[in-house]
Amino acid sequence: MTQLKVATYNIRMDAYEDAPWTWAARRPHVFEIIRYFDWDLFGVQEVLPHQLTDFETLNEYAFVGTAREDGKNSGEYNGIFYKKERFEQIDQKFFWLSQTPDVPSIHPEAGCHRICVCGLFKEKESGKSFVFANTHLDHVSEKARELGAKVIIEEGLTAFKDYPLFLVGDFNANPSEKAYQLLTDHLKDSRFADGAFVYGPKGTYQAFDTSMRWEKMEEIDFIFVSKDIQVKKVGILTNTWENKFPSDHFPVEALVELP
Repeated sequence: MTQLKVATYNIRMDAYEDAPWTWAARRPHVFEIIRYFDWDLFGVQEVLPHQLTDFETLNEYAFVGTAREDGKNSGEYNGIFYKKERFEQIDQKFFWLSQTPDVPSIHPEAGCHRICVCGLFKEKESGKSFVFANTHLDHVSEKARELGAKVIIEEGLTAFKDYPLFLVGDFNANPSEKAYQLLTDHLKDSRFADGAFVYGPKGTYQAFDTSMRWEKMEEIDFIFVSKDIQVKKVGILTNTWENKFPSDHFPVEALVELP
């Protein structure tokens, strides 16, 4: 039996308008959460280049990902951290959520460039291989999100259809949207997997507002899994530090078993 603890975490870009609760103040608490929950693999969104450099202190992890503006080092990174002693990265694939996914590009209605990062991994002890993908759909356009979901299905799910697959991220779409429905035609939302124990609120975006009621929070961060992956439990983690949230999104984690 191969169990994995996986997660997705939008850490919030380093933004001057958040002062005094900018990345420099939040960083230790984001890293405390990662270290305490000890995820095997996790996807991150909104990571600026200097924030990615800070992640080098998590030296038990290796990183696969790229920056969304140029596929090199411009703009926010989308990426995957994985425990390098436990897993070997076999392959990787990046693509843009646009009509030209093979090159840096943007949907005409989108607010910014959007990408998906896929990694093919092998667990060293068992030899089992699986795909872990991470994305961040557009925050402006529902049409861009719908196209993004279609591109993920065509370029990611189809390309790696022979492997158990995780798709995590900030989808900026709640379950009533077409993007979510397209993805759940192919994958299952881990929260609704048979037998899974679910902890915490439904919503994941709280805008740093610790007074917000759970039912008011936006439900936009998800862990989707292929149907052959068994989900044991799922948690939306609401940790605070002195009545402050380390990010404007809650991390979502799942304990799963590979087939």
